[in-house]
Amino acid sequence: MKIFYHGQGSWSSNAPSGLHTEPNLLALSGNNWDDYGTKTTLNASLYFEGQRLDFDFHIKVLIEGSDYTAATLNEMKASGGWDGFFPIPSCNYVTLPSDIEFYSIIESKLGLENARRLLDALNDAGLQKNIIKDDVFADLLASSGFSNSLLRESGATKSFEDGWRIFDGTSIEIKNFKLNLLTKDQRIRPVPFRFESHLLPYDINVLIGPNGIGKSYSIKSLVEYWLKTGIGDLKLLEESGHQPFDKAPNFRNLILVSYSPFEEFELDLEQHRLQDKQAYTYFGFRHKRPDGSIGINRNLPAYHSAMSIIKAIYDDTRLNFIASRVQKFPTLKEALSNAFAFEHLAVEVTDPSKLGFLSFGLRTINDKQYLLLDSNIPQFVIQDVLMTACDLEKGVIFLKDEALCTLSSGQRLFTYIAINVVGELKENSLVVIDEPELFLHPTLEIEFVSLLKTVLEPFKSKAILATHSLAVVREVPSKCVHIFRDEGHGLDVVSPPFETFGGDMQRISSYVFGDKSVTKPFEDFLVKQLETYTSEQLITLLGSEINEEMTMAILRMERHR
Repeated sequence: MKIFYHGQGSWSSNAPSGLHTEPNLLALSGNNWDDYGTKTTLNASLYFEGQRLDFDFHIKVLIEGSDYTAATLNEMKASGGWDGFFPIPSCNYVTLPSDIEFYSIIESKLGLENARRLLDALNDAGLQKNIIKDDVFADLLASSGFSNSLLRESGATKSFEDGWRIFDGTSIEIKNFKLNLLTKDQRIRPVPFRFESHLLPYDINVLIGPNGIGKSYSIKSLVEYWLKTGIGDLKLLEESGHQPFDKAPNFRNLILVSYSPFEEFELDLEQHRLQDKQAYTYFGFRHKRPDGSIGINRNLPAYHSAMSIIKAIYDDTRLNFIASRVQKFPTLKEALSNAFAFEHLAVEVTDPSKLGFLSFGLRTINDKQYLLLDSNIPQFVIQDVLMTACDLEKGVIFLKDEALCTLSSGQRLFTYIAINVVGELKENSLVVIDEPELFLHPTLEIEFVSLLKTVLEPFKSKAILATHSLAVVREVPSKCVHIFRDEGHGLDVVSPPFETFGGDMQRISSYVFGDKSVTKPFEDFLVKQLETYTSEQLITLLGSEINEEMTMAILRMERHR
């Protein structure tokens, strides 16, 4: 596969054309996107057998001595010193793709040896640093242009950290990292997120503590530091000298789920100077109105679920040539079937005429028509047409025995969250969920954690949950539990000194919430009764209504009277 630079394009043009002489081609064109005074972005398209692959990405190229890559390349072509084909002659340069999936694509399409030749011609920065290790590129990799432009966005950072690993055969996993949380009183409180373990399940980290103490703020800080927006803006960090992480987190994209009525997380990246809009996805009740104001729509989880499951089905087809890629739709369907019984996932159809052959297989229930979802749908109708033929506001429908499944409000939100997360999951995603217990009863909380682990594992992805739920904490090893508390000396973040995984709920509660434990009313009741009765009398009176914990509490209180 060859690499060809066409010439100047623009920031809004992201599909450089192919060449009829080169059916397999990485086509590039100029882009004037500005990263703090350095312009390195090139529009990019991949062509295989003359067909453009539906994969949106950019290639950033840093040339030694140049702060505007496209202008430099244009001059070289205009002078007749270069025909546009890589490698670029007579200069040192390094490159990075905006999406790590670029590496999986070229390996699957070209084979490992030819993929290596392509990356050699590009002088891929991760390959140069970790495998080739040519000293001639050391200054470029250490330059401000590299850190401020090529590593400006999270997708390129992930490419640099892990893309080269296709050549050494190591598995790409999310590594431990430490968030240096800057509190409101300007103190630094480290939050050591741990995702690496040889045995215990370190796939979920939990933030727990009273309301108003900083859990949501820590999530907001994590998002902005990683995206380099808001308080994570590079200029602000340079001025303050604050280092938000001990090392760059190597997750690929961040999916934020929050159905709290008080959350104020980012809705999207449209307002920020970022090209990688897929690096962050928000699911909640808030949305932007056409006039730019923020509105609340409680039906958004349902609408997003229909959008997400359709996206998952078409993504499976679009990228099914990648051998290592997990198929989203069957993974999701199997995971949900373990949670409750259903036969089919479906969407309601309002205009069957748009569906062609698929219209003959619609199910009619109570005078409404439903399309049964499966992996073959993309063979018969394009994605945009399918979405206009369906009532997406109704969300994903569950069918069993020719009827709609009846789900509680908690079960519906439970399924919507799972579907929305899987729709956006990529390998090495980080899923952050704020207070999942708001609409889930305790049994569903545990089922939700189980379902979340099931869908995270095949995608080598991890999660962070901010919660008050002791049931959730009991499903997580203590090193992955981060207790937020303030005992009069400012915010502190600690892990329990005992193992929480499968641990005692009362012990967890006492340590996390201290004197404000949810068991205090129960203790107050016993104290009052012991003013009238001896411990032996009280135990006898309670009879069959007493349990082991209550007996131990009564005897303990008697000893301390």
